[in-house]
Amino acid sequence: MKVYQNGDRYRIMAEINMVPLIDVALVLLIIFMVMTPILVASQIKLNLPGAASGTQSSDKTVEIQIDKGGTIHLQGRAVPVDRLQDRIKSVTAGPSSKHALLITADKDVPFDKVVLVMDAARQVGVQKMSIGVKRIQASSSRH
Repeated sequence: MKVYQNGDRYRIMAEINMVPLIDVALVLLIIFMVMTPILVASQIKLNLPGAASGTQSSDKTVEIQIDKGGTIHLQGRAVPVDRLQDRIKSVTAGPSSKHALLITADKDVPFDKVVLVMDAARQVGVQKMSIGVKRIQASSSRH
């Protein structure tokens, strides 16, 4: 609250300071912008097939997920099949063309969906592809 002197009379000028409110709103906006992609990516539920020989990739990977319903997600965002090639190309383009593609598909997804993703990636020039699995213990006796 400011007090102004006008001659011999004082009058009170009531103002609302909007700067702190704007600062708080901008900080909250930035927090939501950063957290949303992380939350969306972690909400895709996949039941991965198991493999004893699964290894961690050392390359920079672009992740494509295919959920049980057959929806394709690129980096956590749903992608229509007709736009898949364009999206893969835009994500893998850049100064480093050494991107590896990691395809993680639910074990109940038909194999033709995985082949469709692999074909789209190969058509845009992706050379390295791998399939995501959950690591299981190797059994000592094989049948």
